[in-house]
Amino acid sequence: MNTSKIQLAKLLACEDITVRHSSTAKTASFDVKSRVLTLPNWVAKDMDSTEVLDLMQGHEVGHALWTRMLDWETALFSTDYQYHKGILNVVEDARIEKKIKRRYPGLVKSFVSGYKTLQTKEFFHPKEADVSSFNLVDRINLHFKQGPLAAIPFNKEELFYVDKVDICESWDDVLKATRAIQEY
Repeated sequence: MNTSKIQLAKLLACEDITVRHSSTAKTASFDVKSRVLTLPNWVAKDMDSTEVLDLMQGHEVGHALWTRMLDWETALFSTDYQYHKGILNVVEDARIEKKIKRRYPGLVKSFVSGYKTLQTKEFFHPKEADVSSFNLVDRINLHFKQGPLAAIPFNKEELFYVDKVDICESWDDVLKATRAIQEY
């Protein structure tokens, strides 16, 4: 990965995060405790798209900016309520992507193009998959990653939960939406 992309990630995150490539990573990630942004080696090679790299960096920088370790640990190890890590992550991903695109509007095109490339490469699911048969959380994830033009199907009752995720601005909102989805 070229040094200008690494510098860009650090500038967007407003801190000296560590950026590394991994041959074992299946997707990008950000360790909120050690402040390490990891990108899989295939991003630069197989995806033939700088938008995918920019999308993944932008997404993980969103976690660097808005996902606090204390919040995450408190939610996962709470004795009051058992939050499902996967659902919590989907809701938090939707929140931080909205915020990063709002903060850096120049990333919007990279997100749209990058997700389109990932969909074409069947990163999320095979082309012939019946998305309407996916569980609610997976469909919410696809809706917020691919956008409304993907026309992910939801019934009227499920749209309530999509809207709950859509309005998340704070960590508290993420917890409320996650709990509502879990209880559904």
